[in-house]
Amino acid sequence: MTYDREASRYLETQVVSSSPEQLVPLLYQHLLVNLKKAGLQIREHDLEGKAVSLQKASAIVFELMSALDIERGGEIAMRLASLYAYFTRRISEVGRTLDESIIQELVELVGSLHESWLEVATHQEPSP
Repeated sequence: MTYDREASRYLETQVVSSSPEQLVPLLYQHLLVNLKKAGLQIREHDLEGKAVSLQKASAIVFELMSALDIERGGEIAMRLASLYAYFTRRISEVGRTLDESIIQELVELVGSLHESWLEVATHQEPSP
């Protein structure tokens, strides 16, 4: 079995066994992994690998976007939707320009969100 298949199986197990409160930080964590991996692949001139990593990063952002409940989430959900749209544009720009500074910007933004959501998740009571 290849590493990617094992990693995919591990991610699937994590998602299935996670509570709703844990899913958002988990998605952010995997988004960070794929962004950092894309940066490394750009440095190593692995353009095919970079494309796969950015595609995975985009898919995660779309998953985060689709999980937003604008009605219940109000202004926070609207701001997250705008931020996720920004992430999507910047990921696409990295794919075209190979600009590692954009990846660094995204890593910092996503890292900040990840830390905030981890804080929220640790203070939430588990869902029944």
